[in-house]
Amino acid sequence: MRKSKIAAAFLVILLICLSMLSASATAFYDVADDFWAAPYITSLEARGIVSGYGDGYFLPNNNVQRCEYAKMLVNAAEIPLSSVRTSPYADLDVNQWYLPYINAITAQMPGYQSTTAGDQRIYFKPEDPATREDVTVALMRVLNYDLSQYYPIRDDLLSDVFYDYASIPKQDRPYIAEAVKRGYITGTQQGTFEGSDPIIRCEVCAVLCRAFPESGAAYLDMSGFGSGEVLLHESSQAENQIQKGMPEEIASGISDMKVYFIDVGQGDSEFIELPDGKTMLIDAGTSEHGAAVCSFIKRLGHSRIDYVLTTHPHADHIGGMLDVLDNFDIGVFYMPDAETTTRTFEKMLQKLIDKQIVTYPASSGMTLENGSYTIEFLAPLTLYEDLNNCSVVTRVAYGGSVFLFMGDAEKEVEKQLCAAACDKLKADVLKVGHHGSSSSSTAEFLSAVRPTYAVISVGAGNQYGHPTEKTLSRLAAAEAAVLRTDTDGTVAFGAGPGGVYRLDI
Repeated sequence: MRKSKIAAAFLVILLICLSMLSASATAFYDVADDFWAAPYITSLEARGIVSGYGDGYFLPNNNVQRCEYAKMLVNAAEIPLSSVRTSPYADLDVNQWYLPYINAITAQMPGYQSTTAGDQRIYFKPEDPATREDVTVALMRVLNYDLSQYYPIRDDLLSDVFYDYASIPKQDRPYIAEAVKRGYITGTQQGTFEGSDPIIRCEVCAVLCRAFPESGAAYLDMSGFGSGEVLLHESSQAENQIQKGMPEEIASGISDMKVYFIDVGQGDSEFIELPDGKTMLIDAGTSEHGAAVCSFIKRLGHSRIDYVLTTHPHADHIGGMLDVLDNFDIGVFYMPDAETTTRTFEKMLQKLIDKQIVTYPASSGMTLENGSYTIEFLAPLTLYEDLNNCSVVTRVAYGGSVFLFMGDAEKEVEKQLCAAACDKLKADVLKVGHHGSSSSSTAEFLSAVRPTYAVISVGAGNQYGHPTEKTLSRLAAAEAAVLRTDTDGTVAFGAGPGGVYRLDI
């Protein structure tokens, strides 16, 4: 009975919405003025959010392809188009019209991990039909509403709304629950959601028009629905924008992990936003780049770093750490049991003492776990005279996604890891060891890692010739997509239920 009442109420709401939209004649031969979705289509077409075909037809009952929905959503949310001419997806033609649209929302509308044995690539499937789940989840990720009320996710979430709630992936239910509450999407008259069903063009227009109303138009707030109230009020521009405080391209779902390879010239610095809200910094570049590292992290909205790690005590990894220690509240600090007599290292140690920051030696076997993710130090297994080989090698795993950070570890350490921890080396993203030096990234090691992406942190025109042609050739042979901070700037990834995806920043 409760579901029937909700379905009936949704139908009433739909009629109210239609009555408030423009009733002007449509621009398409196949969209009659009295067609239920005509006001939605007319509104979105007038605003340049959707378009028809060259012959004057809209084809309202055709399925929406994933690439088409990406364009519609980018247009509706006014997200800047991406200028990146590469793609993280194995099936995207970089010369196709849809590339800048899909690249603009990889964080909100991720692709699919291949299910073929031995194929670790990610596919977007641009010409596949967009499903009702696809459309709803991507929309709510773009709008970036606070979904904390739904976490931890109850097993019965949406059970009072849809009979088929159990068929909806659990991680998607908060997005769908919020979209239903706000009246953006409804279920069927039978009280089901049918999330895996394709969605047609007129239905997408209805969803987008409700979520992005014309300026001054009323929209529906379903927050009082449980008590029998349906509220109409003027739309708040702030509520219909992507939240500010970080680049629009990197706003994403609450459960996603984000990893940034910060451009610090000839040095290393990686910052991780963990899925539970905690943060981790691995290295901080040279002293000349310390302020830039701090500025980048603050731009993301952070004043605290929960875990700080220095891979080894070379100046191009720890030089900027003084600025970090001065600018952020630090939870725990990790570094290898390796020493040097440089002034940079001594200053860092003194700063840790002065600020009474909890510091632990990092060594192989140490693990930080918090339910959904694991941070594990795979090396150093032994200490070397060469400080590069004392690097802390870090494996960060979340869901089915793995990031492997090599510091400046070279072939000796790689050989040890292949022998002692080969089952833990497979990674989606590899931070290439020692800035792409020929002394790292051996063929044997890359065969064990099999990275989809290989990130090289390196300075333009550096005196060391990094990355070397030998290393680039080995990475090419391993079929890894190479990204370099000297040519690509700061490189960013997200990791969520759909796997690893590129972020545009």
